[in-house]
Amino acid sequence: MSVNTRLLSDPYSSLNTSQCNNQDVYDFNFVQVTSLAWFNKFLIWEVIHFLRWKFRWRFLTRRFDGQVEPCTKRSSSWGLSIDEELVGKDGATYLWFQVRQMIAYTWILMISIVLIVVHRYGDKQGLVKTLNSTTLYNIGVNGIHCVFCLTVLVILDREMYKHGRHRGIRSFASPSIADRVCNRRWLMIGGLPRSVTVDSLFDYLKNRFDSKGIGRENIHFVYDLNRLWPVKENLKWLREIKRTLLTTGPQQIQNRFWECFSTKEAAGTDVRSPGSDDALQFYSQMEKTLLAKRDDMMNNLKFVGLAFIGFDCPTEAKATKSGVKRLQRSTWFGKDKEGGDREFRPSMWTIGYAPPGSQINWPKLQQRRPLWKKLAISLAMMVIYFGYIAVMAAPGYIVQSFQLVGEGSDEISLTWQLLILPSLASFFTRRLTDFVTKIGQYRHQTTLSSIELGKLHSICHLSAVLYLIRMMAMKPLPLVFSGQFHIRDIRWKCLFFPEHGSFLSCAIIVNTASGVLMNHARLEFLISYLLKWITSQSEAEHAVWRQNYRLSFDFTSNYAELTTNFGLTMLIFIIFPVLGVISWICSIVRFLSDRAAMMDMYAVSQTSPELHRQPVNMALTLVIFSPLVLLGYRIIQLGPNTVRHLVESTFLAPLCVAILYALYLIHAFVRFHWPKFALLRRLFGCIDDDVDDEESDTVDSPSLIQHEYDPLAEIRKEETSHMTV
Repeated sequence: MSVNTRLLSDPYSSLNTSQCNNQDVYDFNFVQVTSLAWFNKFLIWEVIHFLRWKFRWRFLTRRFDGQVEPCTKRSSSWGLSIDEELVGKDGATYLWFQVRQMIAYTWILMISIVLIVVHRYGDKQGLVKTLNSTTLYNIGVNGIHCVFCLTVLVILDREMYKHGRHRGIRSFASPSIADRVCNRRWLMIGGLPRSVTVDSLFDYLKNRFDSKGIGRENIHFVYDLNRLWPVKENLKWLREIKRTLLTTGPQQIQNRFWECFSTKEAAGTDVRSPGSDDALQFYSQMEKTLLAKRDDMMNNLKFVGLAFIGFDCPTEAKATKSGVKRLQRSTWFGKDKEGGDREFRPSMWTIGYAPPGSQINWPKLQQRRPLWKKLAISLAMMVIYFGYIAVMAAPGYIVQSFQLVGEGSDEISLTWQLLILPSLASFFTRRLTDFVTKIGQYRHQTTLSSIELGKLHSICHLSAVLYLIRMMAMKPLPLVFSGQFHIRDIRWKCLFFPEHGSFLSCAIIVNTASGVLMNHARLEFLISYLLKWITSQSEAEHAVWRQNYRLSFDFTSNYAELTTNFGLTMLIFIIFPVLGVISWICSIVRFLSDRAAMMDMYAVSQTSPELHRQPVNMALTLVIFSPLVLLGYRIIQLGPNTVRHLVESTFLAPLCVAILYALYLIHAFVRFHWPKFALLRRLFGCIDDDVDDEESDTVDSPSLIQHEYDPLAEIRKEETSHMTV
């Protein structure tokens, strides 16, 4: 039966990508290794489950909860149900995000099936039907692709709106929900001069801003704790060991050969005297040395120009904050006119409500770095990121350079090439990615949420650059070091190389398989356990480590992997619809794997609301890839004749859809950040000058924790309670 394809196909020839090269030639049998690696990782997962069920091995079955009371409830969830008691609030939010993604993937699956059928009716790839016959290249761009792009946006926006309403997440889809948690009874003021004292600041706030409900005892200055914090943690660790020794009886020091790697080196001490084998005496001497070091540090702390100020009620705190901001708006170019203002420089202050104390990264609250140091850190990060991209853009090229690929057909070579090498590559790739992205914590990040968001953005941005370079480069990127790689070796048209469909399909499969394997094998715990077993100097030290070890679920890395897979799907599923089928299957496997891991293997973990929000915003933003790819395909296909074909429907359709996407994102961005646009809202008369309406996205979290914003007082309290005991 013949079908008239003129209604489906465009009248232009397919895109010419003959000059593009398949990057798989620089890898080690990528497609075969990927397919077998998926099977091998699935096999390892099943072996782990069998060992957990048959032998009930402690290292495979125990949830390491630290000193928190472990949950004894047995997991019994079926289908898409989620037990929030077992996984915690943040764990349930993470899993519900996956459920919403699976619903979107289900619609993408149905769209992909329709596109596969429609594409097969074309004839641009020849009359013989192959896998290429299911791609966009077989019929070209037409209106049905643009309709499906809009369909995905509508569905995803609806699902993310439901997710935001259900889990209380403020995002582009649900901007009216307040989720920014802070303590409205406390203000955090930064940019204070180093000469300020508690008394002078108290008098200035009372006289200049008529602050009420404030006391000197509720003004806490922040000092540089970067060096003191590790000493404090090591001291706490030693005391735990000593308490264990008092209950277990005398023990001897062991592992003398590994003394240079032990806890005492981390504390910066070397107090072991010749012949001292008694563990209690050894740790007591270490504690004495650490106490002297801690006291010396506490007497020489430097003020970082930041203070937390407590008020009797939120209204009084808001009045002071509004008064400072009114003064800042009335001060031009930061010039403080009055005498007191010139001393305290309120125009340079950063003021806002204090975040919860548990979210503050106290060791990183340091003095502002000079400009040269900030530039040096940024330059170092750029160099490290470039090296990472150069290595990961063509991993097979690096592996072959070190002669690590088995060339023979014997059992050992095949086992190495098809089982051991892919597993090692997955493990070291993830470890290398974690190491590189953690470098961002050396920037000035004052809260734990900023560290998590920085890592999430680093992983996603590095992944985006890696895949784009991999798809557009005609040579392996490591050749840039030998001068054989030039800018002309990167071409936009290579983004549409037909072989990239199979490459991205394999990439999504590998990402899913690696995530499943890493979460269930718990290699991080096994490596930590092995290192601690080697370096422990007594049985009590090892026992305390086991008792306090807490294995938390890494929400940041897993969110990044989910977001990366979704971005790859949006990038090319319209061109290569088979990718939609693969993504749907992988999303189900990943959800079932993560739910089982969080219920049976990991402690109830916590994270910040900002981390749950960011993947939602990123997913809604990544949907714009689909119309942009269609538009780019049409522009490159027409070439110099693009201007003459601007009024054609095959060009206007993807252009209009891309414009609609952009308008949607702009509208969502403005709605989401509207509380921060105070100047624009005053300009349009939405708020008065005396009204501070930047709190519409804020949730008050009053805390009754003593010394929540005074870590030095907490250290003194711990010391007093220890002396009492």
